[in-house]
Amino acid sequence: MDSAPATLAGMLAQAPQQAVAVSFDGTQLSYAQLREQVGRVAASLQRLGLRQGDVLGIWLPNTPRWLVLHLACASLGIASLSLNLKLGVQELVGFIDRARCKALAFDGALALPAQGAQLLQQVWQQHAGSIGLLVDASRDAGAGVGAGAALAARPMPRFARWDDLLHAVAGAAADAADAADASAPARRPCIILSSSGTTSLPKLIVHSQSNVALHARDAARGFGVERGCGTLLALPLCGAFGYTAAMMTLAAGARLALHEVFDPVAAAHALEREPITHMFGTNDMVDKLIAPLAPGWRPQALRFFGHANFVPGLDGLPARAQALGIPMVGCFGMSEILALFAHQDPAAPLPRRAQSGGFAVSPAVQVRARVPETGALAAPMEPGELEFRGPYMLQEYLGNPEATAQAFTADGFLRSGDLGYLNGDGGFTHVARLGDVLRLGGFLVNPAEIEEAVLQHTGAEACQVVAVNAAGSSRPVAFVVPAQGRAIDAEAVKARLQRQIARYKVPIRIFSVENFPYTMGPNGRKVKRNELRETAQSWLAREGMQ
Repeated sequence: MDSAPATLAGMLAQAPQQAVAVSFDGTQLSYAQLREQVGRVAASLQRLGLRQGDVLGIWLPNTPRWLVLHLACASLGIASLSLNLKLGVQELVGFIDRARCKALAFDGALALPAQGAQLLQQVWQQHAGSIGLLVDASRDAGAGVGAGAALAARPMPRFARWDDLLHAVAGAAADAADAADASAPARRPCIILSSSGTTSLPKLIVHSQSNVALHARDAARGFGVERGCGTLLALPLCGAFGYTAAMMTLAAGARLALHEVFDPVAAAHALEREPITHMFGTNDMVDKLIAPLAPGWRPQALRFFGHANFVPGLDGLPARAQALGIPMVGCFGMSEILALFAHQDPAAPLPRRAQSGGFAVSPAVQVRARVPETGALAAPMEPGELEFRGPYMLQEYLGNPEATAQAFTADGFLRSGDLGYLNGDGGFTHVARLGDVLRLGGFLVNPAEIEEAVLQHTGAEACQVVAVNAAGSSRPVAFVVPAQGRAIDAEAVKARLQRQIARYKVPIRIFSVENFPYTMGPNGRKVKRNELRETAQSWLAREGMQ
């Protein structure tokens, strides 16, 4: 692999042009074809009025069009705001307004099949008015035909469909790029990811293009992805985990086998029939993958399954997966430093190899742990808050300079908010979040987001949300203390929450209790969340919901 390019366009230029870049749903794009589509779409976006420094929201499922749009934006110095398809209207509008999106790309057929046009109309009516261009990137050519009429409540300067974008002359984008400051796109924001922080308002995490390109090169080397390899990606491109895996694969000039969603049967079929060498996902994805496997199933070429431990109670999974030819290797990453930041040694004994954490993909990275109670640096094997310094650090939390400053120590280390320890051999082990952040649906979620929504619809005095293992996944459960004399209709509340917040954030049960268990500390009472979690797990087991 050549030296790291400063831009994603430079990254694609280094790839073998006739090799397959992306395979999807029976179709393939070579690197040459991918670059051509990127050039055409970039030229069209310029023609439609987008300029360097603008932001385009990508609200699309996993398809090659997601990648083409993002790469086209990067070539012009336009940032991509990554939007999860599972977000509710209020969340979508909040992200769009905070990022001041000038354009929004959507898929009317797949965002929410039953009510896509209605949802888009609600977003359009509620956002603050920064959007001047809508791009219908539906795979079904007729899916978004009525979208323009549905949005007539607010004047819309521009509306474009995918075929319109591809009709541009590819050379126009190259000519425009040559006329611009060639170094500016590398320094400008490239991808904007979202993550829950210490407040209920999710942070918007900005990475520059050079950050992404450098990390993609280092991750490909660190994970052993090279030309001739294939990565099966069923993680959502809108999240740091899936996005990083995709960029790493393209940086290596390898083949990205893109699945729109994670389907265990389809993934097992691909692993058995295709030369897939790498796959990435959560531990519960592996659990679901191996559950339906027929006797004699073996992957054709898989040598690395990079996993994140999102769901508790699956300690025996790596050994079961290993027996089927799925070598699980623990990884670590954050939206602030990009995913696939580190991984365990694939040759290490299984107990170590299965742990979250590992060795950073770049020798320039420094890792340390700090004891929260004393502020002193932790000794090897002593738990503390993990801190990182080196390349790939976020550029900023968008619109939040205070949070950006607080994220770093005086000597430039990023405070992770994660509990872990150094192993004394250059690696580290990640244990858990220091705070109360939950892992739901493959994403980190601050329970305050859910608690505030539950309180809004119940009028309860207090609410606490914990995560439990239910049906093989990490799911939220809410405990509420009702206002005096006021009963709570849990099912009605859940139905309303379905329309407000992402589906994976909606509690599977809402329990009414008289009070929460507390412990007294130096700063007053603190809810014993572990006890609530145990109670929820016990009550769900009693109801047969395990």
